[in-house]
Amino acid sequence: MRITDEFRKSMNWLHTWTGIAVSGVLFVVFWMGTLTVFHLEINKWMQPEIRDIVSIDGPMDPVVIPLINEAEFGPQEQVFFSRPSARTPLIRYRRFGGEERTNTYLHPATGEEVTLTDTLGASGFFYPFHYSLHMRWIGIGYWIVGLASIAMLVLTVSGVFIHRKIFQDFFSFRPQKNLRRSTLDLHNMTALIALPSHILFPLSGILIFGLVYVPDALSVPFGGDRASYTEARVGYYVPEPEGRPGVKPQSLDAFIERAEAVWMDRDGRRARADFVRVINAGDSSSTVMVHHSFAPRRVARATGNISFDTATGILKKDFQPGNGRLASSWLEGAHFMRYDNWLVRWLFFFAGLSGCAMIGTGMLFWMRTRIRRGFEPLSVRVIRALTVGIVLGTIASSGAFLVANRLLPADARAAGLDRAGLEVAAFFTVWIGTFLHAGLRDKAAWKDQCMLISGVALLAPMLNWLTTDTFLTSEMFGGSAAVAGTDFILLATAAASAFAAHRLSSPERTAKRNTATVLASEELH
Repeated sequence: MRITDEFRKSMNWLHTWTGIAVSGVLFVVFWMGTLTVFHLEINKWMQPEIRDIVSIDGPMDPVVIPLINEAEFGPQEQVFFSRPSARTPLIRYRRFGGEERTNTYLHPATGEEVTLTDTLGASGFFYPFHYSLHMRWIGIGYWIVGLASIAMLVLTVSGVFIHRKIFQDFFSFRPQKNLRRSTLDLHNMTALIALPSHILFPLSGILIFGLVYVPDALSVPFGGDRASYTEARVGYYVPEPEGRPGVKPQSLDAFIERAEAVWMDRDGRRARADFVRVINAGDSSSTVMVHHSFAPRRVARATGNISFDTATGILKKDFQPGNGRLASSWLEGAHFMRYDNWLVRWLFFFAGLSGCAMIGTGMLFWMRTRIRRGFEPLSVRVIRALTVGIVLGTIASSGAFLVANRLLPADARAAGLDRAGLEVAAFFTVWIGTFLHAGLRDKAAWKDQCMLISGVALLAPMLNWLTTDTFLTSEMFGGSAAVAGTDFILLATAAASAFAAHRLSSPERTAKRNTATVLASEELH
């Protein structure tokens, strides 16, 4: 197939207007997704209570069995225990399906309940923002992100067709050229340097939420029975209660060891159980289900689980995903990034930043093009305010969320909001404020908000040191690497933003230098 100039023009039109339609949503999704790469580490920064817990490989029975023995369970009640890990060093204990509902975190060594800082943390705020925009009404957020993901695939494919010299564009960044040219160079370079991830992330995201977008089509082979579909897909099922009192499990560690031995014999590699579920805890049909969701040394998401009869210990079901599920698990596992490979995790983090830069520079290039074509001053002002608020405002408000986490007292309440709600309110207040500020300050908003980002990124680690009495050096040597890494990224962000603000602080001098360059070029020709 020969790619003609007419075809490239049509792809350029598609690329431009698709980008205009979804660039704002895409930037927010990419930025929140980039933070989500280290959401568990940011949780440690925001909840100092879990920073020093290191005993994660001990037995769970001394902690969980007393809780089970002391509790009275209903026939359809479920009990859930997550195993502690290096990234989340707590045992999570949940009861649901009965009259009592609990959700507590336990110290893996002492069994004491750990009272955590009242915050949504990165897992409860940045993570859901990434895939739902916190828009819960009729699930509209999922649909907006899904449409933006499809648009991202369109942008990626059309962007490849636009470029005549794709490899030359990869190595071409000319900051000495005029702003419009250097912005386009940076857009092309960041698009190409992480091109595989720009396809992987939206494609796997669409796959993960396939049940949201086509809820009934996937269960058609099962006659519309969603429970049967779920059992066939992930092996999860709830046996019918028999109506007779059942015995309580006397050891969960024993069931975990048996399940891990089965996985080891079958797969030839060590597999670690992630969590244990006791189903129908107070009934004679009580079942202990051991789940293996994320393998530490494999990209593919593991979806195996093994069920045992609680009373007899007999293996009731060893679920293994089918070939179709195995194929999708590679894409899902790559998106979730729960495997223990820090090099790949950092590569994905920088790929996310590259995507943010690609989207942001695309918005800037389009804005500069509108200015060059002589758009009305009011429309240019609106476009600039939206661009600044989306790009810089999202980053600044994320920093404000962290600052609020360290500033608010433990029992803070105001305007009907608890402490976690006040952190969220701080995020949205700053975000809305950046749009208003950009509308008022126009061109100067770029410099102002770069300074704002630098300020909050510097203030956050300083407040962390003051409120927890830990410094970057102490965290790096014998402390929490996750907290030290978060502080380091914040300081690097502060330095980069301060440098950007400095470069933007003398627009007149920059304009004169560009004008002189253009005149010199004309004289040479």
